[in-house]
Amino acid sequence: QGSQGPEIPGAMAMAGADGHRSVPFAALHDGGLGGRFPSNTIKTSKYTALTFLPLNLMEQLQKAANVYFLLISLLMFLGRRSGLFATSVDPITTLGPLVLMMSASAALAAADDYRRHQSDARTNQQQARAIRMGGKHKVYLDTVSWEDIAVGDILVVKGEEDLPADLVPLACSGGDGVCYVSTANLDGETNLK
Repeated sequence: QGSQGPEIPGAMAMAGADGHRSVPFAALHDGGLGGRFPSNTIKTSKYTALTFLPLNLMEQLQKAANVYFLLISLLMFLGRRSGLFATSVDPITTLGPLVLMMSASAALAAADDYRRHQSDARTNQQQARAIRMGGKHKVYLDTVSWEDIAVGDILVVKGEEDLPADLVPLACSGGDGVCYVSTANLDGETNLK
């Protein structure tokens, strides 16, 4: 018996009585399997309805020009209200354009994020075929959404289809059992790998 290597959470559940590890296939509907791994849901959007205003305001105030004009407006307001120093310029002349520019930028960010939410929903709802087991070793092909794919699922992917997750090819119908994958949407390379 050599070194067992680092302990992996949940590895004991996957080891058999004879000490060999088994691969947990999600086709067996192991409810505990999905909790140990992240979901396959795609999320490229930055905001939710609750987080848009604070996060966007924080992003806007990362720009030095916005902070500068906000401070100038604040000083103008204090000068006019407190009498510490005299100012003939109304603070609204600085604050108004700042609010207008920040609002326009926020509207563009909201529209962009809305498009991202729509794109995420379209991607997550695409369909894939997964092999499932039911009853007494009855095997069937189930249609599942990409977001519902779990670690251990056995998927059937036909030629020219997008891959819904990181996959390990088990078999291929190509000549000599060779499988080529295009990674153009990941790295821009058009060569098949």
